Amino acid sequence: MKVTRTLLAGLLSAISAPVLAQDLPRYPVESYCQEVADVSGGSSMIYNGCIDMEQTSYNNLKSKWGRVPARSRSYCDEVARVVGGSYSTLEGCVQMENDAASSTPSFEY
Repeated sequence: MKVTRTLLAGLLSAISAPVLAQDLPRYPVESYCQEVADVSGGSSMIYNGCIDMEQTSYNNLKSKWGRVPARSRSYCDEVARVVGGSYSTLEGCVQMENDAASSTPSFEY
């Protein structure tokens, strides 16, 4: 139930708080990582690993966020908020959007 409320709150935040052009979104990483850890029984190792991953993704995104196309910024921010606010999810989404934009599949009928 708590996860459902968190997902709903994240979705509502995404709808009501659009991402500004150059500002990296701010997510509640501590509460997100606590929920991740709680799923595994409250493990401190999982919590600390999650915090490290989130920090690494934040650092990676920080320098290139302004160069991410606005459409990808907005879409990926919504995706990251739905899971509770995750920079690693945001980074993965941005990378997948970038990869998809740079390769056009060909189809044969």
